[in-house]
Amino acid sequence: MKLILFHVSVLIGFWGFVQSSWAETSLRIATFNAEILTAPGVRKGSLQKFRWDLARTAQFERVAAVIEAINPDVLNLVEVTSKEGVDLLVKILHEKGLTDYRGYHVESNDTFTSMDVALISKIKPDMVEGRAIRTYYSAKDDPTWRQNYPAKSRSGKMSNRSTGVSRHSVYLLTIDGYKLGFLGLHLKSNPSSESANAIRSAQAQVARRIVRQEIVGRGYMPIVWGDINDYDPDVPDRDETRSTLTHVLRDLKNYDAKQPGAELENVAKLIPRQADRYTSFWDRNENRARDPYDVLTMIDHILLPKELMPHVTRAFIFHSIAPETSDHYPLVVDLALPSQQQKNIALPSR
Repeated sequence: MKLILFHVSVLIGFWGFVQSSWAETSLRIATFNAEILTAPGVRKGSLQKFRWDLARTAQFERVAAVIEAINPDVLNLVEVTSKEGVDLLVKILHEKGLTDYRGYHVESNDTFTSMDVALISKIKPDMVEGRAIRTYYSAKDDPTWRQNYPAKSRSGKMSNRSTGVSRHSVYLLTIDGYKLGFLGLHLKSNPSSESANAIRSAQAQVARRIVRQEIVGRGYMPIVWGDINDYDPDVPDRDETRSTLTHVLRDLKNYDAKQPGAELENVAKLIPRQADRYTSFWDRNENRARDPYDVLTMIDHILLPKELMPHVTRAFIFHSIAPETSDHYPLVVDLALPSQQQKNIALPSR
């Protein structure tokens, strides 16, 4: 009898080992534009959401509460304006008991707004050349990090100019064997402006080169996300009266023109209700209230590799945010990544 019980216990233990080795890895990622999140006592950038530190402190508390509610493993934080802001936000999260979070900041190259794209993560990024988070920008006519575009003057005269992606960050994470490379973007705003569209279109070309060289070229699967400031023609959002005048989203999804078809897909198509597909709130009369004539559109996006799309268990936008917190809403994606024994997901070719 003892021998039988011994064999039973061995089989139970072995089955538990098999189950654990085939378990999935749950991963929640989110991108959130926190709208000019400026640390108290730190005056950076020419745009200010609040004039007084008391109001700024309250905004940090509200943003921290949003993060506490959605509880992402990896958060792309857009429009924080300094390292001090990232540190303060992480400090508040730790006070709430969310001590797994760490903050990573890199200074943007937008000297006018000083808006940065930072990382708040429970997972430590991989180090590249001694840095956990990086940005690629050149103020000169660098053929890699700048792109020419046609510009029209007020008199209607055309000329050639160049631009880079002044607001972005790159960070690489290895999660249970999955090598994921993130490009957090904050592209030129105003999808109704001809000049802004020309700049954003050029920025998208630079972003594609960043993906190919600094993410795929290092053996990571790319995830492109953030405030793209444009509409996706392939995924209808809430406001059907607005459509893109550019190829920005399609270019970003097809980051490698040498390969057939697009490599990335927009998770927005997995949000069941079209009425829920909005990530930005344009308060036309600036009364900090939702009025019938205000504009709700989807200009924040998460673009995933096609290989990961079958493993998305949920995609949603967290709309429970007061207007005084931000004019954007977090976009959240849940993934169930197969274990190493289960997965059959090829890394992108270099």
